[in-house]
Amino acid sequence: MKKSLLFLLAIVFVGCSHKVDISKIDTINGYWQISKVIDGEGNKKEYPINETYDYFQIKNKKGFHKKVLWQPDGTFLVNDLQEDLNIIVKKDDVVLDFSSKFGKHQDKLESISEEEMVIVSKEAVKFYYSKVILNSESKDGKKN
Repeated sequence: MKKSLLFLLAIVFVGCSHKVDISKIDTINGYWQISKVIDGEGNKKEYPINETYDYFQIKNKKGFHKKVLWQPDGTFLVNDLQEDLNIIVKKDDVVLDFSSKFGKHQDKLESISEEEMVIVSKEAVKFYYSKVILNSESKDGKKN
């Protein structure tokens, strides 16, 4: 009986896995900060405060990603380093294909909402991001 119940729970869990809705991929646009990282062995590291944010900008499944440094006056220090970003749909997965003059890599976009994004590396490291709403932006992303 216990084995049957565990098997049924496993099927329900796998069947309910959340897929990324590619039609909402523009949700990635904007500033994000890493809130925690969980490695493949389950070790977790929290990031309660970050000075470095990740900025994503895509349109029609193409765009870029760059790191920006937050300043106390609410602005960001930006340099010329960025990664080109292409969104690829492979079967049921949404893959972020990054490339720059320093190399290439692909990560899986596991989930995304207006508040949180989870990206998984090939090494099974999960990066949890929180959306950053700037003071001059409203909830819908428009400048006030």
